[in-house]
Amino acid sequence: MRLICESPSRMDGHPKLMRVCVQFLAGTIVFLSLPRQVLAQEMDKHLAPQNIAAVADPSATGEQEPPARGPNPTVSDLPDAPGAQGQDQTPQAAPVPRPRNPLTILPRTMNGAPMDAEHKLRIYTLQTFGPPAVIIPALTAGVEMLNPPSKYPRDWKDGGEAFGRLYGDRLATTTSLRTGRFLTQLVLHEDPRYMPSDSTSALGRTLHALEFTFIDKTDGGHNTIAMGNFVGAASGGFVGMAYLPPGYNDLTHGGQRAAVQFAGIAIGNIATEFSPQWLPIYKALHIPRILPPWWVPLHR
Repeated sequence: MRLICESPSRMDGHPKLMRVCVQFLAGTIVFLSLPRQVLAQEMDKHLAPQNIAAVADPSATGEQEPPARGPNPTVSDLPDAPGAQGQDQTPQAAPVPRPRNPLTILPRTMNGAPMDAEHKLRIYTLQTFGPPAVIIPALTAGVEMLNPPSKYPRDWKDGGEAFGRLYGDRLATTTSLRTGRFLTQLVLHEDPRYMPSDSTSALGRTLHALEFTFIDKTDGGHNTIAMGNFVGAASGGFVGMAYLPPGYNDLTHGGQRAAVQFAGIAIGNIATEFSPQWLPIYKALHIPRILPPWWVPLHR
């Protein structure tokens, strides 16, 4: 076609061919002269209207797009927890408090969960620096002044200075005993509380208290040698070697005092074992009414 149009001499005998060539050239010129906006409109007429609407607006097809959710859905989007419904909301009754030991000078009874170091420190602080730890040594020092050892020098037997020395000796003895027990029980994980006997006879309960002086419980509830009692008794017995008068600051007298301290631990266990029977007497004396409450703190 291009060759025919380019050579007019060839189209002299072909009038129809000449007419077709002219029409083609005219159409080409018109097509090239149209603006691009008109061409775009003409092409859009040939596209399917429903398809264009579906692409531009999904709701036009009658289908709704589900709402988009972020990576972390809100609480309202989550289903209800299976255990949240039907739970019993009835409040539970408060546990009934157990009876307390009325005498702070006695060991605490084992009536609760295992104790940590903080609770052991509280017991040690109460028994070592509480009011009974100050008053009882003063009473024993006064009794000792009435019947002092015969070989004590005069400044340990007569006058206020003698009372001060004897009172200091009692304070040092009890403080050393309880400090030695506390540190040993803390390191070896011994429970400082006393476990009452299950026996109903007085003899069985007494034997249990004596046995508990040698064998006590660990923090886990197992039987163990009561190293705290042995170390505490030795600490309270031999501390006097640092200040007692000559003739009483040797190993022999230190051993004797340690035996006395160990016997005192056994007596304390017996007193704790039978403390429920003493409770009516304790209430009859009205001690909490005579002294302020902080002087006789009750503890579990």
